[in-house]
Amino acid sequence: MNHVLRGLAAHSALPSELVDRLIGIADAELASALAGRADLSRAQAVALASRFGEIGQQLAYEGKLSATDVDPVTQPDAALALLDAGVGLEEWALLLVADPDHRRREKLAGCRALPAVGSVEGAVPYGS
Repeated sequence: MNHVLRGLAAHSALPSELVDRLIGIADAELASALAGRADLSRAQAVALASRFGEIGQQLAYEGKLSATDVDPVTQPDAALALLDAGVGLEEWALLLVADPDHRRREKLAGCRALPAVGSVEGAVPYGS
């Protein structure tokens, strides 16, 4: 990773337009530095989350993403973070209960603010 780009990403006076350009060329390390910016806009957070799933989870926990910003099929970890924070959509729980990754199902079961769902009979196959 280019240390100059990482330094730019952390610079608080960097104009928003340059942050956008860095998002466009970011690798995982640069994306992590950009995600930590206090002035990250919602559009920038959405762009980062769409490119880097693990960053989406971080941004969701930090409140920089909302339920309207996340697709639980393509961004299941961000969806789980929003469910855990109590701001995810109930239907996501029904979708993620059938996720093929057992770690995600375990995390779903451990969500502190999981919406109350009558049963999992309405669960749809993952990705349907």
